[in-house]
Amino acid sequence: MTAVSAPTRELRLANGLRVVLVHAPDSPKAAALARVAAGSHDEPEDFPGLAHFLEHLLFLDSANHRSAQRLMPWVQGRGGRLNASTQARTTDYFFEVAPNDLGDGLARLVDMLARPLLDQAAQLSEREVLEAEYIARSADAGTLIDAALAAAVAKDHPLRRFVAGRRASLPVESEAFQHALTHFHREHYHPGNMELWLHGPQSLDALQALAERDCLGWPAQPATVREAAPPLLPLIQDSLALQLPGAPRLVLALVLDGLDACAEQALENLGERLGDDSPGSLLAWLGERGVADEASLRVVYRAQEQALLAVTFELADVGAAAVVEAAFLDWLRASYECGADSLGNFQSLPALEQLRLRVRGLPAAADANWLERLARAPMIRLLVAPDIEGLPVEVAGFPLMLAEASLQSVVPGSHSWRFPAPLPTSTAKAGALHLRWRFPARPCRSYFLAMRLALRPLVGQARLRGVALRLEEEGADWALSVSGPVDRLDEPLVEALRVLQQPPSAVLQQGERLLQRERQRQAAELPIRQLLAALPSALAGNAMAAPDWAVARWDLLEQHATLPTNAPVPGARAAEPLLPPALPGGRHWQRGAGGGEAALLLFCPVPDRDAAIESRWRLLARVLEPGFHQRMRGELNLGYALYCGFRQVAGWRGVLFAVQSPHAGPDELLQHLQDFLDAALLDGISEQHLQSLAATLAGPVDAWQDRLAGVADDHHEHLINAARRLTRANLKAAHTELLAASGGWWLLANRT
Repeated sequence: MTAVSAPTRELRLANGLRVVLVHAPDSPKAAALARVAAGSHDEPEDFPGLAHFLEHLLFLDSANHRSAQRLMPWVQGRGGRLNASTQARTTDYFFEVAPNDLGDGLARLVDMLARPLLDQAAQLSEREVLEAEYIARSADAGTLIDAALAAAVAKDHPLRRFVAGRRASLPVESEAFQHALTHFHREHYHPGNMELWLHGPQSLDALQALAERDCLGWPAQPATVREAAPPLLPLIQDSLALQLPGAPRLVLALVLDGLDACAEQALENLGERLGDDSPGSLLAWLGERGVADEASLRVVYRAQEQALLAVTFELADVGAAAVVEAAFLDWLRASYECGADSLGNFQSLPALEQLRLRVRGLPAAADANWLERLARAPMIRLLVAPDIEGLPVEVAGFPLMLAEASLQSVVPGSHSWRFPAPLPTSTAKAGALHLRWRFPARPCRSYFLAMRLALRPLVGQARLRGVALRLEEEGADWALSVSGPVDRLDEPLVEALRVLQQPPSAVLQQGERLLQRERQRQAAELPIRQLLAALPSALAGNAMAAPDWAVARWDLLEQHATLPTNAPVPGARAAEPLLPPALPGGRHWQRGAGGGEAALLLFCPVPDRDAAIESRWRLLARVLEPGFHQRMRGELNLGYALYCGFRQVAGWRGVLFAVQSPHAGPDELLQHLQDFLDAALLDGISEQHLQSLAATLAGPVDAWQDRLAGVADDHHEHLINAARRLTRANLKAAHTELLAASGGWWLLANRT
């Protein structure tokens, strides 16, 4: 793997703003990111959450862009992406749009950062959003694990403080709070304390012109001087236990001396190695012994002076913790002894993801010495399980059931770990082979999970060849895909087909355990995520049995590649591409008996596969999205977790709505959603705006998703042509079809 370079330019404008420009000539998207050198640990202690609150407020009206012209609805209306993130010492604002929209998006971004209105009535409304977000995060496993780790660090460290913000900590009505809010914005949100990154296919001169056009009018101020955060050490505790629902987990948190660019590079490498499941890897070793199924790595806290890194293992049972820790420590030692790699697959990432990595200094030189220092870092051990007998405490503002653990330091084992180097990059063109099977009865989920486990060693080996191998459940069907250089696809595919038909019996015996583990994992998710995970099964029907390969039918999509003649494909090839099973019209309810906040999901499939009908439904989703967020979150304050958009679910395409609320039940949420849809104001949208939205409807071609959806090979071309002819009458027709449940209304709720 070699580091990827792109033409870049760094400059500092006359007002002190640091600007970094990245010319990516082949990028289909453009992105912008503004970083403020201030975060939650820079806010006044009297008003916890003020920095996070300000991040939310800045997306509201600004001096020159209000209502539908604000950055958020403007980007949403163009099919782009945007978000923001308040960290300990930084706050980032970022968006991704079509290249031609970068300038208009940047103007809105700068206006909201430099000239927010901070209307007090809007603050009261947005405070309720933070309250809903706090309630949702109070049940989020990742948030509570981070809070438990904070309980172990030095007593005076701000990581232990509440910084999320909620109703009680944000006295909007107070004059002192208003003064603190405006002072924080004035002190930190100015060019001398910020940097701007732009990424796009435009030339460096064109990108620079955009930055100068929108940013030079921002008044200069001296850079803000901040004190360094106190050290994370000494630790108060090094072994804790946390009661949480879901699968048991072992979290090993390492206290580090900062993260420079080389350390960030090593961190990315470590994450890739940790997720490697090829033979001889840590994950393969743990899986073969049935002690752990998953491993992940993330940064809990980072500042210039220090960082806290968490390595999390999903355990088969709590008794496996010592074995897993010993194996990890030995693997970590072997990892730094084998050297370091540069960052791979960078150029293939979307524009926004590339930009967020670049802000961290990537790609950078690999540094094996950093991994050696990591192996010697002080460590916090946290055991997470449903049956932990902890005491109620509050840390970082979140309620926990926490206990001191009896975990003892372990002696690393000694194993022969393998860290095989990837094959040299192939010069062959890229291609893909996609196989899909349909069975007389939908195979049970436990069998699918076991089959995916059986393929994991092949997945890891294929990755070293630059090939992606995947087994997916697409509604009632199974799909096997290989993609990568065409000269390297045959062997992984042939081996995978053999394993599918003759999986190891020991792996098949783990099916029920894997299914139980998946259910535990999903039970710990936010309710809205549980419903999203359940939707494909609700559409596809009940799983019945093991796959009967002898009577399965299959179809194939070849993309610049040919199915090898020796490929042992089971079943009979279908004479025609397999279409998604027809869904009945009308309303279909599926109610669960879950706890936590109420959540509702509504999926409205398109009633026909015709490109003209799909195009008008896509336009309707694009028109509804900004108003849905404004109505449900801004006006009704129903909750923080929301979704509205056009989506493909296991082959079925349609408009998806989802909302989670701390104070409204599923039936009330449905009534609000029905009222919103009934009152959708389609006449107030100008023809010019409709045409601009229609121009963004057809994204890049995804032939495999088209095949799963059962549309013709030239469907995307017809979709583009239909989008050019869309009118308000087409939009209203789609609205009428949706309200009439022409394609069905599939309603899922987590409560009766």
